[in-house]
Amino acid sequence: MSAIKISLCIVLFFITSIIFNNSFAIDLKSDSVIFGDYFYRLGKIKNRSDLYAYYNITFKNNSKYDDLKIEVLNSQCMSNIGDNNISLKPGGRYDETIEDSNGFFEGCTGTQKFLEWEATTYFNHKEYKSCTLGIVTYLPVYFVWQTMIETNDCDLEIEATCDGRNCLNKNVDSNTSYNPSNVVITIKDDNNWESLKITSPEPNSTVDNNYITISGKGRNQDGNLPILITSFNDYIYLVQPTGDGDNWEGQLWMQCGITGTVSIQEIDNSGVTFNGPPCGATIASMQDGQTISAGKYSLSGRVNSDTADDAKRMQVQITGYNNDGTIYIPTTSYTPNVDTGTGEWSLDGLEAVCSIQYKASVSGYSSESQATHQSFLPEKKEVSYSVQNCPVKITNPENDEVVSSTTEDTQNILIKGQAANGSTVDVSYKYNDFESPSYSVSSDSNNWSYEVQGVPVGFITINAVGRNTSGEPIPGNKDEVIILSSKVFSVKTRNDSVFTEFYGTSMPSIDVNEETEETLNAEIEIFLDGFEYSENVESDENGNWAYEYKHYAKRGEYVFIFEENSDNNLYKGRENKILKCIGSDLGMSCVNEN
Repeated sequence: MSAIKISLCIVLFFITSIIFNNSFAIDLKSDSVIFGDYFYRLGKIKNRSDLYAYYNITFKNNSKYDDLKIEVLNSQCMSNIGDNNISLKPGGRYDETIEDSNGFFEGCTGTQKFLEWEATTYFNHKEYKSCTLGIVTYLPVYFVWQTMIETNDCDLEIEATCDGRNCLNKNVDSNTSYNPSNVVITIKDDNNWESLKITSPEPNSTVDNNYITISGKGRNQDGNLPILITSFNDYIYLVQPTGDGDNWEGQLWMQCGITGTVSIQEIDNSGVTFNGPPCGATIASMQDGQTISAGKYSLSGRVNSDTADDAKRMQVQITGYNNDGTIYIPTTSYTPNVDTGTGEWSLDGLEAVCSIQYKASVSGYSSESQATHQSFLPEKKEVSYSVQNCPVKITNPENDEVVSSTTEDTQNILIKGQAANGSTVDVSYKYNDFESPSYSVSSDSNNWSYEVQGVPVGFITINAVGRNTSGEPIPGNKDEVIILSSKVFSVKTRNDSVFTEFYGTSMPSIDVNEETEETLNAEIEIFLDGFEYSENVESDENGNWAYEYKHYAKRGEYVFIFEENSDNNLYKGRENKILKCIGSDLGMSCVNEN
């Protein structure tokens, strides 16, 4: 009986459970349609038990000439990302299989999966164009897994299909079967081959110089650069890429005064016919009748010839003339520097003398073939130019020079200079508060000179003032130099009984010069060879000195060194004097060694 009761209770429990479950299912169906549909779709499209999916990836390099490199940049929820670095030659293909992850413990269930690459093409072994791209699989709000190939910062031409459907930056339904998805990514840059052609020079044009540049565009169909040939010689010429796409250029030498054709080897109708450069040499840097400053100058111009050796043998002739037309410098020939690459010549280091007129002419080397040429450079082959009139200038003595010619208290000083030919120059000097009379001299061949008499020792200011042919001073046309008029540096001896005394002349000692406010303290330092000590003696305002102590030596040989010193940086001491002295009962006998 008890067993029957237990059985009835069990039956009633199952009946109640069935009724309850049916009611719950009805509620779910009527009140929670979205929730039930989510699991329905998720299970149908990508079951939670499916923890991964495979993708067969194919990369194609459709660039005509450029290599392609593909590098993995980033990934998320990927179990296998394939090769990190892929290299493809033009027309190459690479296949690999990758795998994503939908695992719960990896945090990837229902989340986005992606694998990102950077694709770069290389032109002439240098980076050319690039693109960032990736495969993305994600679950949107409508619970249908989507796949797409996404690009970013892309300079390349990309095509992408996912199981035969266009999926470039466009999502398509993912492959939910157990078979791998087939993804094909085609990459191409814009470096496409085009027919070869010469772009410069233009047909029927005339080039400027012998060494010309031939420019062109395109490659041979095998990807190689072309070879140039000409109608005027049997050489072949290689070209080099410019780095700008398929542009290239080459250089060749073309004779002057001819017409010729340059063609691309093995390419029909590729020739360009043009005229070679005009023959001859010209002066371009100097205008006819131009006036230049005195001093260094240069000449330059253009030259075209049959050969580079001919061009290098060109000559420049220059003649100098005085104002009256007489020759100042006879015609002199120069060989200039010639740049055969540009057709330019230059002659540097020429000297222009004031008030002189010059005529310069050029002559290109004339070969036998040049005699038949009809095309010649139209510019100047000869120019005449002049140099500015000579300003009054004192050339001797120079500023801050020590002038010495005697041991006397005064000396004669020869003053030389330059001035315009035929002009008059007034020469004078100042010493402290004394100013000498003016001495008028005439310029002959732009040079003048005058010897001033009785110039005292000390700082001397020499002035030269120019006057025109009417005797009037020319404003601003003057010059001035300051010198030190000095006695020569000398050492003498005199004997007083058996004692020997040293004395002589040197630069003067000057407290303050009223004109220049310069000071000068001069002294003589005396060394005895073989001894470390020395003795000093100052010179006076007239440049005389005498050592107050006398020397005695009965026997032996002694060498005395006399050094002239100055505390003024502008006026340095002169060469040392050396005396060799031999002792005797009558005092030392000394000889000047220099």
